[in-house]
Amino acid sequence: MGIISTIEASCRDCYKCVRHCPVKAIKVTAGHAEVMEDRCIADGWCVTICPQQAKKAMDGKELVRKMIKAGEKIAVSLAPSFVALQEFTSPDRLVGALRAFGFTYVTESAEGAELVAGEHLRLLSDARPLITSCCPAAVNLIEIYYPHLIKYLAPVASPMIVHGKLLKERYGPEVKVVFIGPCLGKKAEYRRAEHRGVIDAVITFEELSELLAEAEVDCSGQTPGVFDRVGGQARVFPAPGGLAKTARLSTDLLAEEVITVDGLEEVIEFLREFNQVKSSLRLIELLACRGGCLMGPGLKSGLSLYARRERLLRYTQVGVTAGAAEVLTPKEETSDPSKLFTLYTKRQVHSLGPSEEEIRRVLAKTGKFNPEDELNCGACGYNSCREKAVAVLEGMAETEMCIPYMRAKAESRANLICNNTPNAIIVVDRELRIIEVNPAAEKKFMCRQEQVVGQNLQMVIDPAPFVQALKTKQLVTGEVGYPAYAIFTWQAVFYVEPEDVIIGIFVDITREKEQRDKLALVRGETLTKAQEVIDKQMRVAQEIAGLLGETTAETKVLLTKLIKLIKNEGGNAQ
Repeated sequence: MGIISTIEASCRDCYKCVRHCPVKAIKVTAGHAEVMEDRCIADGWCVTICPQQAKKAMDGKELVRKMIKAGEKIAVSLAPSFVALQEFTSPDRLVGALRAFGFTYVTESAEGAELVAGEHLRLLSDARPLITSCCPAAVNLIEIYYPHLIKYLAPVASPMIVHGKLLKERYGPEVKVVFIGPCLGKKAEYRRAEHRGVIDAVITFEELSELLAEAEVDCSGQTPGVFDRVGGQARVFPAPGGLAKTARLSTDLLAEEVITVDGLEEVIEFLREFNQVKSSLRLIELLACRGGCLMGPGLKSGLSLYARRERLLRYTQVGVTAGAAEVLTPKEETSDPSKLFTLYTKRQVHSLGPSEEEIRRVLAKTGKFNPEDELNCGACGYNSCREKAVAVLEGMAETEMCIPYMRAKAESRANLICNNTPNAIIVVDRELRIIEVNPAAEKKFMCRQEQVVGQNLQMVIDPAPFVQALKTKQLVTGEVGYPAYAIFTWQAVFYVEPEDVIIGIFVDITREKEQRDKLALVRGETLTKAQEVIDKQMRVAQEIAGLLGETTAETKVLLTKLIKLIKNEGGNAQ
């Protein structure tokens, strides 16, 4: 797993990290951007520039917490760029805070930088130019993308690694070493196989602030402390030209044999043109961050580059012996140059090199059939449409990343719908001036777009529902008849705030209205007829009932008389 991961839930169709990654080490799948470890140079700026905080660097805090909890002896290698942090205005109070947190030894990584600068100076005796190897992102860039230049890369470990070896020798191999600095690339560097066991954890200044806050350790309220060892002149290392300055070489901007290049774009441009200028140079200092380590992504500060630089220079001038419990030069401890030596290896990413036909096929998918169709707008994150097409073929990008094409496609679909829908659509501004009418509206309201655009809506229809929608910002619906146009409509009128327009959609329900009216008429006639039948039936029933009543009464009288007669006759018989 690489040092940078993506929180997919927060990453969606942005491409800002792709735009800012100079080596395009980011793969986009289903709209999510994923950093490809084999291509990544670990400069870390994709973490900083992500607007949704969807990129996350490998966390070193948990390792430190475990060390503290286990009661380990821990030696801190502190990068001198800490002076650029606003909250760390006093070095001695920061040292006190580090000790209060639980660190056993507090030293400056500038110790290692002193040795590294000296070794670079020694190697300058070689005839060929020397590229510095202190910046891990610059080293990664050469190993992966410019492997033919590895032979010019100084075979010297970085100040962090050299200092880690010093601390292990000084305090014992069981002591844990934690590097604290501004660089995310150090998180990848210390995990390289050749450096394993030298550094036990790397945290940024931002992570340090979080750890101190968790432990409720306030720098400003701490008792001042002193470094166990200090870095002296090498404290200037984080600034552009810092290595040359430490090595007592000229840092003049017009120096003929020494040059400092800071900023990834500038570094890449220089490496591309390296063969043209190499004969005139002896030492090339490469720094991935513009402004050097003082502007590292793990160093969050409100101070400008110039204010940070001024603080660093002032701190450097404090002196070698100031604020140290013990003062020894690193050379007194390390006389073995092999401890400074390291090798860099080729890690080139191979590309199959797609054919022109394949590139053209991908370009055609986004409507680019001719060179003039290639806008090269960079919205997808790539510098040109062809570069993005190659990325698609390599599985690093998606066709849908072409924003102008997708917008044109969406607009085309929207226009297709608007132009072919049977429903009338009228768009007006807040002054009720007509902006657009679709063909259905032209037909139903007997107007032409070129005649009514810019005119008041009242010229065509009653603007009342549009006024209501603008005033209430609510959807206004209802059935409305337009006798002048012999139509009856169901209409929906609504306000679109982002565009500040009111849209009316009119569904012609004239035929349905006529059918409803006919149905209502038939229903009314049917009810009338039904009522007449009911009334007639009631009259007949009443007449029948009357006749039945009379007949029943007569029958009752006759039967009564018959019974009496039978009874009388029976009595006589007895």
